Amino acid sequence: MVEEAIKKIKEKEASCAKALEAAKEEAERKIKEAQEKAEKLIKETETTAKEEGRKLIEKEEELANKGAQKIREKSLKEKARIREAARKRMNKAASFITQEIVK
Repeated sequence: MVEEAIKKIKEKEASCAKALEAAKEEAERKIKEAQEKAEKLIKETETTAKEEGRKLIEKEEELANKGAQKIREKSLKEKARIREAARKRMNKAASFITQEIVK
């Protein structure tokens, strides 16, 4: 009877050791799987962030180009206005000088 009890205890110990080993392997497998998923998610997030950043930069560059174009158009109009005003003054000045010389 004592021998049978010792045998059962050893069987239980072996069974527990086997279960413990299986649990450790399962835990290690799940940890490895979680790490792989985390790394994949990090890479996907980095890729998405880079793409969104690139799109944002392109959008801002487009807005900047439109703004620069508006400024350029405005400056060309102002240049033409100033040139026309200068021509009118030049004609008046020439007329004034001519009249002064003729006097």
